[in-house]
Formats: sequence, structure tokens, C-alpha cells
Amino acid sequence: RLLSDLSSLRTSSIDTKSIFGFCFVCPSGKTSWAHIYGFTMMIIALFIQTVIPIAIIVTRQPILDVEETPQACPNRGSVFTKVIGFVLSLYFVTLVISLCTNKLRGLGFLLQFVYLGKKRAILLMIGIVSQFVGMGAAGGAQFLLFIGNGGKSYVILVLQSLAMNFCLTVDQQLIGHQIAKYTSHRIAKLSEDSLICDVGVGSLDDNDDGEGGGKVGSTGVPPAVASKINLMIQSEKMVLLVVMTTGIAWCATLAYCI
Repeated sequence: RLLSDLSSLRTSSIDTKSIFGFCFVCPSGKTSWAHIYGFTMMIIALFIQTVIPIAIIVTRQPILDVEETPQACPNRGSVFTKVIGFVLSLYFVTLVISLCTNKLRGLGFLLQFVYLGKKRAILLMIGIVSQFVGMGAAGGAQFLLFIGNGGKSYVILVLQSLAMNFCLTVDQQLIGHQIAKYTSHRIAKLSEDSLICDVGVGSLDDNDDGEGGGKVGSTGVPPAVASKINLMIQSEKMVLLVVMTTGIAWCATLAYCI
């Protein structure tokens, strides 16, 4: 089972390309166009993914013109508007779950098992944190946008939903085909079984004294590696449970308040 879980984690990191993954595996050395491009696109992704949704929430701009009280829950939309809002919100939650089981899983795998230095590890941590912040901020922003425009055209609701969905995946949209192909190839090379040990990239040694976790256990996986796999799997289950329960409550509340 552990080998299967490890393979699943590795597959997520290879198949789910993001600008954070590209910056992580970008060749070291003198500053090149690849470094400049990666850093610039990462800043753009962070801004769109976190700053814009947070600004919408802080300013409360979408609901400033709502005359009913409370402004955050006027309950003024028609039945069909509420249905549209609920379905679009449900799609948003489904997208968040997909990101948790793909992009976040892949970034987590790289952080735990592929060590390329502290600076590159920080890039991954920034990516992971920005995903969680972006998910929460985009959800809150979509709530306010739907409330503020619930009495208007259905097209506006769809466009606003698409905008918030884009905020969640902008770091993936900024990767072109060639960069995505290069990133996947590099991750595949850096995450081979022979390179994975308890500190990330390294070598497995059957004669290891066990301190580094290199000795292979009865499962075919070094104990330290097995511990990290179990931690990631359990953490993912907890995150998914929180997302699903919170998401359902969020969808229902939005449908009522819109």
C-alpha cells in the first residue's frame, strides 16, 4: 500500500504543473531568462490568487450598494437565482477538492521528498500557503460577489464564478506547454525511487545504521519515508474533510442569502 501511495503522490507532482513547481526545479547557476520568467510569473500568480480576492473581502465593494439589511445576507434573489448560485458554488467546492488531491498533493510530495536546498523549499511552502489562502479568499470573494449581484443578470453570476475559479488555477495557467513538459521531466528525474530517502533527494543504503531512515523495511519502503507518506495521507484526509463540510455549509448559506 505504501508503494502505491508513494507512486500516487509522485504522479500528482509530475502531472500537475504549476509555476511553483517550475521555479522549484529550475536549473541553478547564473540568472537566466528562465529564472526571470519564473520569478515574475510567480509574483503575478500570488497577486491574482491572494491579493485580489482579499481586497474584495476587505473593501466589501460588491455589497456596498445593497439596500436590504443585513447587507451580507439580503435574501432577495429568485428561486432560480438561488439554484444557479448553489450549483456554481458546488462547482467551486469540487474544484477546491480537486486542487487538494492534485496540486497540493504534488507540492507536498516535492516538499517532503525532493530536497534541493532551503531556498527552493521556501518556494514550495509559499506555493502551499498561497493555495490555502487563495481558496479561502476566493470563496469569501465569490460569496460577496454573488450577494451583491444576485438580483441582476444570470450571466454576471457565471462570469464572476469563472473569475474566482481562475484565481484558484492561475499558477497553472501561466505555464506553457514546453515549460510544463520540462517541469514534469525534471520532477520525474528528481523523484526516482533510488533518490528518495528520509531527507529528500539522496540515496538508499541497505547498510545504513537506520539513523537516516535509509534501511528498507518489510514494506519495501524506508521507515522514515513510510512515516512521511502516512503523514501526508492522513493530513490530506483531514483537509478534505474540512473542505467538504465547510463547502456544503458555504453553498447552502450562499443559496439562502443571495
